[in-house]
Amino acid sequence: MGFIESHADRYLSVDELFGLMRGEGSTVGRTTTYRALESLVASGSVAKVVAPGGGESRYRLIDPSRPDEGQMVCLSCGKVFPLDCDMLLRLVSHVRSEHGFAIEQSRTVLYGYCDVCAEAARR
Repeated sequence: MGFIESHADRYLSVDELFGLMRGEGSTVGRTTTYRALESLVASGSVAKVVAPGGGESRYRLIDPSRPDEGQMVCLSCGKVFPLDCDMLLRLVSHVRSEHGFAIEQSRTVLYGYCDVCAEAARR
C-alpha cells in the first residue's frame, strides 16, 4: 500500500501502477497488482472509478482521515483535488431523502479542468 500512498494525488490504472512499480524495480506481476488493488477496494482503503467515456478502471487511495470526501479530477493533467464542501453534503442528503439513493461519497468524482490547465487552454 505504500506505493499507492506515494501517488495519492491522482487516480491510476492497473497498467499505470504496474508500470510505475516496474520502473522502481518491483518484480510483482500485473495480476498480483490487480488483485491487491481489488482487495484494497473491498477493504475500503482504495476508491475505484471508471474513467470518463468508459475507459479502464482507475484506483486511488482513500484518505483515512476523510473517508467520505469526493474528488475533482483534471481531465488535462490528471491531478486530483478534494471535493469536501457543504454542497456535496447537501446533495448527498437530498438524494437520500428525496430519491431513496445513498451516494458513495468516496467514489464521487467530478471531471473538469483545474485552474492551471484551464488558463493554459485559454492562451
